Amino acid sequence: MSDWAVETFKAYDIRGIAGSQLTPAFSNRLGKALPTFLDCSALAIGRDIRESGPELHAAFVEGLLSTGCDVHDLGICTTGALYSATANLEVDGGVMITASHNPPEYNGFKMCRGTAAMAGEEIQELRAVFEAGGFRTGAGNHLNAGDFLSTYMTDVIAKAGHPNRSVKVVIDCANAVPGPFMVELCDQLGCETHALHCEWDNTFPNHPPDPTRPKNMVELGAKVVETGAEFGIGIDGDGDRVGVVDEHGKFIHPDRLLAVFARDILARVPSDASDAARTVIHDVKCSMALEQTIVAAGGIAHMMRTGHSFLKQALRENPEVPMAGEMSGHFFFHDRWNGFDDSLYATARLIELVARDDKPFSSLFDGIPSYPSTGEAKVPLTGGREETMNAVREAYADMEYSAVDGVRVRYSDGWYLCRPSNTEPILVMRAEAGSQGSLDAIKADVENRLGKLINLEKFHAS
Repeated sequence: MSDWAVETFKAYDIRGIAGSQLTPAFSNRLGKALPTFLDCSALAIGRDIRESGPELHAAFVEGLLSTGCDVHDLGICTTGALYSATANLEVDGGVMITASHNPPEYNGFKMCRGTAAMAGEEIQELRAVFEAGGFRTGAGNHLNAGDFLSTYMTDVIAKAGHPNRSVKVVIDCANAVPGPFMVELCDQLGCETHALHCEWDNTFPNHPPDPTRPKNMVELGAKVVETGAEFGIGIDGDGDRVGVVDEHGKFIHPDRLLAVFARDILARVPSDASDAARTVIHDVKCSMALEQTIVAAGGIAHMMRTGHSFLKQALRENPEVPMAGEMSGHFFFHDRWNGFDDSLYATARLIELVARDDKPFSSLFDGIPSYPSTGEAKVPLTGGREETMNAVREAYADMEYSAVDGVRVRYSDGWYLCRPSNTEPILVMRAEAGSQGSLDAIKADVENRLGKLINLEKFHAS
């Protein structure tokens, strides 16, 4: 089956270059393979605004219908809306046709079995069915489910809570699919909204739709200062991640925003609540300031491997846990929401929180420490993945570390992380410490232990 671009079957989704790797024929075959693999009778389908979207969507739907699978077609929507449809429509799962924040020439498929995001081995099992053929046959029904989007918007506002005053905010959607939906949300919330790049343009002419990269938030920050807005919020390409800047236009790392949300939720948890009800889940890349904030608020910080599908699975397995989040800007509210990463819901929750008083947005972060840290360095992986990570673990055999996702080493005044990427042949590295001197000492120790094994030039430059 070498004619099919099976290398597009990634750790969390299917993603590749449209027209060469992802063709209408590929999409049609995937539409036949997925219901055969899931043995399902109905799926919700949505897509973003990429140029390749209409033909991939049409071919995919044709494939689904040919297996006897009913299609509840949302049309153009955000990934958050698609996730909500899997929980609220009579379907067995859903698929979002999107490549999120990737460049315009890419596209992809995010898939759910029921409400659970497919990931890891399950995607590789789907790949085997895709390659093998022998798909089931039938005649499904193509149902227009576009009216669900207004119900979804109403649900977002009802479960986030309507703000008790008008909030002045700038939103930047980088010309990606969330733009008009975000404008509508803020209008319904009564905000004084300044919309930046909220019109659809699938060439993304202004900047990439990734709000967790500070360079993509510079224009937003300037607009906040220019308009005197209270804060600014940026949305990613398909509407499942957010990033923010404060009233001074300063970029706020997503784990600090997670700390704000966690502290707010924990303030309403009864003192005699179970450990699960006081737990906030976060991924291995988050700052130690997050853990300290959670503990200071009476909570329990639980660290997990990076990957939105893994954190959502943990929430399904632990229904009392009220929240989870990642350094990458995925926020999973599980107290009044369904545990999905949804940028519209996260925005509504933040606006409701800000509107409780007239204090500056930056005051939300009072009491949350800010520590010196490296950037997120992407270091080329030149050797075998398992061999390299085994060597890293051996290098730190004399120290306390977590192996939940790569190696996160605990130093007396900080930490160092080395984890293999799930999508690229690279090692992701990050370090943080209580002082610049301690950070320099950690970086020197990393060089001493790993310098002969790994080229650390990009880590030291981060």
